[in-house]
Amino acid sequence: MKKKLLFLLALGHFSCSETKTASDNPLDYITDTASISIDLKVDPYTRTMQYLDGDLYWWNANRQTISIFDLSKKTIKKSIKLEQEGPNGLGMPLGFFVVNNDSIYIPTMAYQFALINGEGRKLSQYDYFNDSKLGGVFVSMTRFSNTVQTDGNGEYFFLMGDLKNILPSELNEEALKNYPPIFSFNQKKEEFDYLEFKAPKSLLRFNNSIDFGLAATSNSLLLINDQSNTLFEIDFNGFDYKEFTLKSDLIQNFSNEYWNAPRMSQSPSENINLLYKSSINLGVVFDPYNNLLFRFGWPGEDISNDEDAMKFGYTPRYFIISIYDGKDYTLIKELTLPRNTYLSHHYFINEKGLNLFPMHPDNPSFEEDKLVFHTFNFASLR
Repeated sequence: MKKKLLFLLALGHFSCSETKTASDNPLDYITDTASISIDLKVDPYTRTMQYLDGDLYWWNANRQTISIFDLSKKTIKKSIKLEQEGPNGLGMPLGFFVVNNDSIYIPTMAYQFALINGEGRKLSQYDYFNDSKLGGVFVSMTRFSNTVQTDGNGEYFFLMGDLKNILPSELNEEALKNYPPIFSFNQKKEEFDYLEFKAPKSLLRFNNSIDFGLAATSNSLLLINDQSNTLFEIDFNGFDYKEFTLKSDLIQNFSNEYWNAPRMSQSPSENINLLYKSSINLGVVFDPYNNLLFRFGWPGEDISNDEDAMKFGYTPRYFIISIYDGKDYTLIKELTLPRNTYLSHHYFINEKGLNLFPMHPDNPSFEEDKLVFHTFNFASLR
């Protein structure tokens, strides 16, 4: 009788395990909430943030400072002033990349990649005007995953938006060969160069504009096309790469309608409405702690006439998180975030998981004197 009872209990356990399904509610994966008080010296919205060794670096573009938050104490640790003029002058910064707490790279509008210390003093600067093929500048911004990446051995990688700036009538196979999308800086040689990787002609599907989001694993770069489900895994040397088609049940409505429309005869609101009828990739980020790839996407949707389309262009009212296995980029789960809650371009990865900010301007719980973020842990989906 005792053996029979144990057998039934075991059978019940396995039956429950087999029928258990992962939740479709993204809020069920929240494991922590943090709130940090801020004052008028901190912008509630940013274009660049970076997590490093327990600290969150936050760019206040309106004040030209970088705030450093101690996440364990939930306090502001210090603020670094980015000087515009003088011996430490940076002109117009275009984001930042933190190597360590005393070495921060600043790309600038003046075709410079400057290095400052933790007090804002300029240590060196490197000019790349003559290396830029079309006179474009690179940035380091979390928005659209346009941040600097590194191999950890003194090589830094940036997106160069040459293909995005070429006229549709001139965007062809020859342009793809002439304008590689990834630019790099070798710290030891103090030299800039383009990686050999060229965008394949399959991306000419819409023949209008080609742009990307950039992320990195420990041994490769990840490049996602903003108007398709195409992901490239590129070796740091820039020669070897693999192409993947990311599966998605929610991000499929890629279209050329916006580019074919008579945009000059339409209002800005009409153009933004038309643009966001189609799907677009908003960003991509890799979680090295759980070996997961997160893709943030907009599925495409009509904006009603009573909504401010210009405000919608700043941040979509919601977005999709597609979660992929970091080994082979197979789809694990897709989740739709609640409307008017999270900022699509505000995120960072730390040891606890993916962190998102419920600070959407239309979120009734949003408070301008607090920096709030939710930690999502999706490790259970593996």
